[in-house]
Amino acid sequence: MLKAKNFINSLQSLGIDFFTGVPDSLMSEFSKSLHFDFNDKNHIISTNEGSALGICMGYSLGTGKTPLIYMQNSGLGNFINPYTSLLNSEVYNIPFVLLVGWRGEPGFKDEPQHQFQGKITLKLLELLQIDYKVIDKNTTLEEVHEYLSINIKTNNPSALVVRKDTFEKDQRKFQNNKNLPTRKKALEGIVKKFSTETIFISTTGKLSRELYQFRVDQDLSEDDFYTVGGMGHASAISFGLAKTLSNKNIVCLDGDGSILMHMGHQGIIGTEKMKNFFHIVFNNSAHESVGGQPNVYNSIDRKKLFSSFGYENIFTFNNLKDLTDSSFDTNNGPTYIEIEVQNYSESNLPRPKNSPIENKENFIKKVNSESSNS
Repeated sequence: MLKAKNFINSLQSLGIDFFTGVPDSLMSEFSKSLHFDFNDKNHIISTNEGSALGICMGYSLGTGKTPLIYMQNSGLGNFINPYTSLLNSEVYNIPFVLLVGWRGEPGFKDEPQHQFQGKITLKLLELLQIDYKVIDKNTTLEEVHEYLSINIKTNNPSALVVRKDTFEKDQRKFQNNKNLPTRKKALEGIVKKFSTETIFISTTGKLSRELYQFRVDQDLSEDDFYTVGGMGHASAISFGLAKTLSNKNIVCLDGDGSILMHMGHQGIIGTEKMKNFFHIVFNNSAHESVGGQPNVYNSIDRKKLFSSFGYENIFTFNNLKDLTDSSFDTNNGPTYIEIEVQNYSESNLPRPKNSPIENKENFIKKVNSESSNS
């Protein structure tokens, strides 16, 4: 296995000393080393992969150096447009190194949302004309160094595709405020605030798994919609549904990292003034589902931000008592509700037993049932 600190030192010896991207669980040790060993020097955790590419382009234009961009392979979708229209050799020809976590690799068990992306990852890099090297627990630092040193000299982009267990485990943990409620407890409190007719859509990551566990533990119906992939789009899905079912309360259970990834949705949501749209954000100011890496959400004045988007009602909480004692009965909307929570989740959270197709079909049945009863 590669030790992340040595890996970064090797990159720096090649002149690669600027890092940006979106964290991935397969490379959490890489993120931890940048934070704990290098004090995040020349390291920016971007809001999405396309923005990371833009940041790298600006850095390269200013320094002439080759930057590194890291992401899960699911982020290649956000990456493609700025690469094909700006950085590739037929436009501005900006070199970079790509570090890609290979979720859904064929032949290995993974979650449904990763399987198709895993099949096409290498083909996609080939189509984009990005040279790549697959690295795993048997890859040596010398092999990585040699590969990158050759490719950097060509002034062309190159990628390291990271298999599971490539990096040595790192037990260090990012900061967590244990005075805050856990997301699981806050989620249970929120769900109980709404009627059984309410329609819930949850964002990707462990939040959906906690919602699923709550439903199973309470022997309740499992017909919520779990947005298992497409980070950042749960609010857009919820918005589309709220427009369709204007007589039903639609609750989007969201995360701070998800909000940051595609924040443009919120301006449209606020402009439409839908009183049936409730946007719940569980704010741990971190990418907890993939390692706990910090983000910038708490550096933003969220009350001013969502008010400027056009959200009519804004509630913020940092404890369960105030949340329980509050009423969300409003005559206008949309409504933003934020609960600050710990950067923590249980390690043994269950995953939905139903396939995404089955989840979709059950959800549609609930929507149709609620529509016919209204």
